[in-house]
Amino acid sequence: MVYNLGVRRLPLLLLLALAPSAWGADWVALFDGKSLDGWTVMPRKGQAGEWVIEHGSLKPEGTPGSLASVREFGDFELAVEWKIAAQGNSGIFYRVPAGATNATGVAVEYQFADNARKPSQEFPDRRNGAVYGLYPPTQDAGRPLGEWNETKIVARGPHVEHWLNGVKVAEYEVGSADWKRRLAASKFKDPAFGAAPSGRIVLQDHGSAVWFRSVKIRPL
Repeated sequence: MVYNLGVRRLPLLLLLALAPSAWGADWVALFDGKSLDGWTVMPRKGQAGEWVIEHGSLKPEGTPGSLASVREFGDFELAVEWKIAAQGNSGIFYRVPAGATNATGVAVEYQFADNARKPSQEFPDRRNGAVYGLYPPTQDAGRPLGEWNETKIVARGPHVEHWLNGVKVAEYEVGSADWKRRLAASKFKDPAFGAAPSGRIVLQDHGSAVWFRSVKIRPL
């Protein structure tokens, strides 16, 4: 099943088609395994291809553009299962401001990667579970290529935690002295980077083969 959304928005009646998750009434399934209801594609340079639904999982084919939730979230617990191909590089952005046309440079990314690829070997903050470009993971909790990983992001106000396969691998406090020091030394020069109190969830299309499934969220 292929959905070529281009850069158009979905019909209004479909945008809020979010079903309660089997995890409990307080969890919301952002992806139902069958359709892209509640999502929209963000434009990107060289945009071509589609988001494919493959055996209940989402996969970008070609360079279709990142996939953004229409709904915005502030404090939340997000759970996602994912896997990535060899030399792959992708991730999840969160609290992406509604007016942003590109998540990169404005919102924090939870990094997915083949840690054997050269950039991840050279830069620890580009490894699985990292706060991309800012905080490296405390350990390699990723599973072998081809196996599904379980990611959890917990965001309460300025405090955010990255979990990978049951292990907390990174945490930070937006606006803290440590945050400001790392941000000043990074490629993210905008002092407002990552500071939005709420925003969209974005599944990144970075030109790599990556699969997402069981995408669910619990507002806090």
